[in-house]
Parts: sequence; structure tokens; C-alpha cells
Amino acid sequence: MKIGIKYCGGCNPTYDRTDVASRLKKHSGFNHNIELAKQGTIYDVIVIICGCICACADHQNLEAKYEKVCIISESDIIKLLNNIDKIKVL
Repeated sequence: MKIGIKYCGGCNPTYDRTDVASRLKKHSGFNHNIELAKQGTIYDVIVIICGCICACADHQNLEAKYEKVCIISESDIIKLLNNIDKIKVL
């Protein structure tokens, strides 16, 4: 599985955004290719890590085969990991 990560600009973060990426990498182990999302690459999942509820990170130019998941708080991490586990089965 190929996962792209897109961070917001970080102007008003309300939680540790890098912790989300770390937890994703730890959860995934070596089973997934995780990288900063690039335009022109199609990912299985794109994780948009926004620091607050504004969720202003621009991601329209990024392509995901299955879904884009927007994280706006630490509580969204569990939802993200569950979604990725479901997609792994496909």
C-alpha cells in the first residue's frame, strides 16, 4: 500500500501533527510505503494532517485510489488506522 501524507501550513496547530505520521508509520510497520504526497503520483490513501478544525490544507491536486482522510485532531488517528486496516484487506 502506498500512503501519501500532506501537512497543513501549521499556522495554528492544536496537537502534535508529526505524532500522527509517527503513529501511522509505527502501525504500518514495513508493510506500506509512506511518503510526503506529490502531485502526479496516485496513492492508495492520502492522509491530510491539518493542525486545527479549519482544515485548510490544499489537496485537490493529490490523487488517492481509495480515499483521502483529513485529520484535524488526535482523536481522528484511530479512525485513520481502522480505515487503513480495512483497505489492506481489499
